[in-house]
Amino acid sequence: MALDPRADEHRQIEHVKDDLVREFAALPESLVDEQVTQVARHFTQARVRSFVPVLVRRGARERLRHLV
Repeated sequence: MALDPRADEHRQIEHVKDDLVREFAALPESLVDEQVTQVARHFTQARVRSFVPVLVRRGARERLRHLV
């Protein structure tokens, strides 16, 4: 049985959030979550979904670096 691609993407983005919370421990978890969510929204209409989690990680990390 194949996994739902959107469910797998959501799981990967949750993993991104967890990683970034650890990486940016000096920032509130809610702020990290907010940044990941905002970046992920930019890709809601993306036709190619394979790289969305990677792009979300990069975009959120970039934003968070500016907040530290």
